[in-house]
Amino acid sequence: MQKYLKYSLILFILIFVALAVMAILTDATDVILDANPLFLAIACLFFIISIVFWIIPWVLLLKRGRKFPLSQSIIMGFSCVYGALTPIQVGAEALRSIKAKELFHVSYSESISAAMVVKGMKFFLLAILASVVLVTILLETELSIILFLGLLSGFVVIVLAAALFLLPLNKKVGLGISIFFANLGKIIKPFGVLEKYFCKYSTYLEYIPKRKFLFVLILAGLSFVFEFIALYFTFFSLGVFIALFPLAVLFVIISILERTPVLPRGVGLVEAAGFIFLSLPEFSMIELSTAEVAAILVLFDVVRLLVPTIISLIVSTIPVKNVQ
Repeated sequence: MQKYLKYSLILFILIFVALAVMAILTDATDVILDANPLFLAIACLFFIISIVFWIIPWVLLLKRGRKFPLSQSIIMGFSCVYGALTPIQVGAEALRSIKAKELFHVSYSESISAAMVVKGMKFFLLAILASVVLVTILLETELSIILFLGLLSGFVVIVLAAALFLLPLNKKVGLGISIFFANLGKIIKPFGVLEKYFCKYSTYLEYIPKRKFLFVLILAGLSFVFEFIALYFTFFSLGVFIALFPLAVLFVIISILERTPVLPRGVGLVEAAGFIFLSLPEFSMIELSTAEVAAILVLFDVVRLLVPTIISLIVSTIPVKNVQ
């Protein structure tokens, strides 16, 4: 676990420095200092709630008759959020699996499978929204090749993840995916590990009641809603009022780029795409100065990256009882 902590702290410091440099270069520091602290705190609160709404269905999928307190398991799940400063948030999932094994005696396979179900539902919702937004963006504006490839790669990850996580609901399809990875593993050995996993994952899905999938879908949707509200209050904190549609477009752009495979939480691409989008009045429907655009992006990075990481590190110091 120390390696995840070390890696996250290094990235945290680098991101903090990058945001400070961005604020200074764009003269956004004065705008940021004038932000309404109450609205900014509300934005942070809603983003934290969105994370909790992601953790709850993961915990409920893990229970399956086991007796461990919901509150304790949510604390355990949130204590791993600092590991999300990795590409596709792999570090957070690894940490949760390790802690679930140590504290609740849940196998790595089952813990990861539960996370895949929740992510699959969230990616499914995002893929629907993203397909509409991407078409709209491509019709309305010209993107640089770098941003286009960033959006495209993030969108492909979302669609593939949704397919991989949800298609095994059909046992035959799940076994077909397992066979595919078995054949791919003959060429690229690391993929061979996924053969056994998807076989187990397909079996795992058979034992989940259908009503639970609907419940997970609803909670995943609520998680998105709270993230969206967090972004909305970030604008409010600076006294900027934006229409719902362009805000929804920006939200989906950020959500797509966060899943870009190479960069941790899409850092760099999210800010570049957001800067371009908010600088186009014909698309964002508002006139903003460079300093205001930079201030919005910096503050939302504080809301979505820095504050959750800090709170997660604090929560990780809270002792969680080992369930016998």
